[in-house]
Amino acid sequence: MRKALRLQTEAFLSGGGEIKQHIAGETGESKDKPRGRSVFVSAQPRQTRTYVNEAVNALDSRKKKAPEKPVKVSKRPKKKIILDDFGEPVREIWSEE
Repeated sequence: MRKALRLQTEAFLSGGGEIKQHIAGETGESKDKPRGRSVFVSAQPRQTRTYVNEAVNALDSRKKKAPEKPVKVSKRPKKKIILDDFGEPVREIWSEE
């Protein structure tokens, strides 16, 4: 491939062709003509969007909600600490509350 390119370049130069040096980032388009459209921009007008909010809401409404877990009631007595007026613990009691 390199050999073929080298031969083509030599044939171009020997036929009177000239290679010009360009600055990096310089474009090959002429400055006096307006720029053409990008190849990524289509000539077709934009299509209207189809909203699917209703379909999404229908699907969401079909989802089953997870049943709430029952609150576990502890029947064991709890230890409470009785404090005096200064916040110091006086004694411990067991309460059913």
